[in-house]
Amino acid sequence: AELEKEVISFRDPLDFDELKNAPVMTAFLTEMWRMDPPVARAQRMLLNDVEFSGFNAKKGMLLTYSCHGALKNEETYASPYTFDIQRFLPNDHPLLLDPKIRSDSNKVSATYPVFGGGSRMCVGNHFAKLELRLFLTRLLQKYKLVVRNSEKAHFPVGGWKNEFYISPKQE
Repeated sequence: AELEKEVISFRDPLDFDELKNAPVMTAFLTEMWRMDPPVARAQRMLLNDVEFSGFNAKKGMLLTYSCHGALKNEETYASPYTFDIQRFLPNDHPLLLDPKIRSDSNKVSATYPVFGGGSRMCVGNHFAKLELRLFLTRLLQKYKLVVRNSEKAHFPVGGWKNEFYISPKQE
């Protein structure tokens, strides 16, 4: 409901800054990608020798890490299997009812590998984010969505089992 209110208020033609600075939409999309990242794992080649938890990894080794695992870490995300946009709302937002759910922004930036990071960050990440913001805005402005089933099926079944009814809004 709050996301729909936010996007309905956008003026036409859509403004990039308005889309980019929409706090509820940003929190919704960030939490959506946290719950179901577009990439399950990634690889990096070590540039230096590294010691981690008693394991010595040598320069040149290929390191594979789980994006899904990083995004479900209970030390970073309280109730990591619960979809909750409060995690990513600004501290002063009226929808933020439980400040404890918010994750420490320093931890989140280091453990949110949805689009990679550093020099290996996805070159299309800004385009992908804008494209989804545009799609979501037009979808919610022009269509009525009713969720029939919001059950989450966990691995090995995988994915959401949602059913949506979509119909044009009456002007």
